[in-house]
Amino acid sequence: MPCAMCGSAIAPDAAFCGFCGAAVGAAPHAKSALQASVLVDTAVGPEVRHTGTQATAVTPTQQAAVGPRRVAARDVTRYLCAAAYLDREYARLLVRQISAEPHLAVAPAPECDVPVVLCHAYGAIIRRRHRDLLLAVLLALAIVSLFLQKFTLFLLPLFLAWATVLVFDYSTRFGRHLQSLRPGYFKASAAPAPPNRKVAARLRQIGDYAAGNVTVYSGFSPFVGYGIELDSWSFALDVTKPAKDGDAPVTGFDVTEIYDYIASRLKTLILPDLQVTERLFVDGSTIIDDERFLSDPFGRPRSRVSTAQVDALKREPEDRARPYLAVHSTGWGGELVYSLFLRFNRSESNLFVEANHTALAPLLSRYKIIDSLMPHPSVADLWSLFKAASVNTWIDLPAAPLRVARSFDLGFRMASRVGRQNRMIGELRWFDYGARLSVRQQASDTVYQRYFQKLDNDMAMKVAQKRVLDALIEFADDHGIDTADLVERQNSIINNGIIASGDAQVKGNALASGESARASVRTRRKRAD
Repeated sequence: MPCAMCGSAIAPDAAFCGFCGAAVGAAPHAKSALQASVLVDTAVGPEVRHTGTQATAVTPTQQAAVGPRRVAARDVTRYLCAAAYLDREYARLLVRQISAEPHLAVAPAPECDVPVVLCHAYGAIIRRRHRDLLLAVLLALAIVSLFLQKFTLFLLPLFLAWATVLVFDYSTRFGRHLQSLRPGYFKASAAPAPPNRKVAARLRQIGDYAAGNVTVYSGFSPFVGYGIELDSWSFALDVTKPAKDGDAPVTGFDVTEIYDYIASRLKTLILPDLQVTERLFVDGSTIIDDERFLSDPFGRPRSRVSTAQVDALKREPEDRARPYLAVHSTGWGGELVYSLFLRFNRSESNLFVEANHTALAPLLSRYKIIDSLMPHPSVADLWSLFKAASVNTWIDLPAAPLRVARSFDLGFRMASRVGRQNRMIGELRWFDYGARLSVRQQASDTVYQRYFQKLDNDMAMKVAQKRVLDALIEFADDHGIDTADLVERQNSIINNGIIASGDAQVKGNALASGESARASVRTRRKRAD
């Protein structure tokens, strides 16, 4: 007996489908409240809710009634806000590579409110700057007193430096900064204000990328922001070969019909927080004179293009701009994101099919201490802070002058960097506008943190790719195209499991990608400063 949801064969005595988990006898479009997915169409307009193959517009009033569409994003966002306070280099990197860059595109950050995280990054940098300024002054007093051989006076700056480090660490963990990020207390609207109007304007511009459908990338991989590339496969289908004992195949179909058909079939899947959209990936080093993707050479690339432009690139693909059907399934409170990117290229006699699987692993564990952070310190917490300050003072005190210099020099170095970029744009007419990093991916681990996370990711990958291949066979059958080669390809892809490409490895709970790449479980802990 076939499953009503996915079409897979079910044992006669089974109560649930062993492939998709649907109850035997369930209506083809039935979904539980927890399984129903709210999807956003690629076109700008009212939100569209897909249930099965039906699509109905959801007005803002109706959306307000059913609640926020992406509740999981709150947890990921607050973890990343905490990362800005717990990791000095992470906060600096976000400001230097995203906010302070006037020309670079912004990479996707699933389940994350990027402007809110950047506001906290600025706030964390300013806090550290104030602490380091005070430590630098105390270091100068200690050196002067030592030079004057005032040994009693020499001890006073050291004690004040220790107290400064202790108070800073205490206020970070038990003050309003991390305490406001605890579960149930986080409010995006309570983020620190941007340092100035210029930064505020840039953050508004960065926020526009969250609703965009274009990724302008830099370097080899176009899938920046979506994690590690796990698997890819591709094949060509002869669309002129008729089905056995059939008439001549219908070859006059448009490639956009394939995208639409595959998307409609994928939207009926029962996967956690399923989203099916279209995304255009553009090489950032090739767009300086292309107004489709860059309206101002001295500004950031466009975050969105029209559906008509995407369809045109489906029919006539370019080397520098390629459209994909993007499928995302998000689980574990927004921490685990599986993505499938599909591309179809139609020639006169063949249909080329390409699939790429990526996984965005959970965030680093050290950024989640806010979930176990008590509102008030215990005696053990105070003793731990006391001991840590006694050690860290001897690190932070001598490093303070250099850190202060780096903090203030950031603005000067960014101004110099932007000046060089402007000269490259104006005089050489060349610049790579591609995004260098993702706020979300930069804080992600390289391992699964739970065994079931790996299983869930494998399930999403296999369910999605089976639905794609089934839909391709259905489409070919409907157009009288021979499907023998396609069925053989389907069996090869599904039965072989993960096909690692480029020497990529997926072993145990570790994720690794790239030539000769390796991944291992880290146990090193990094202190907050």
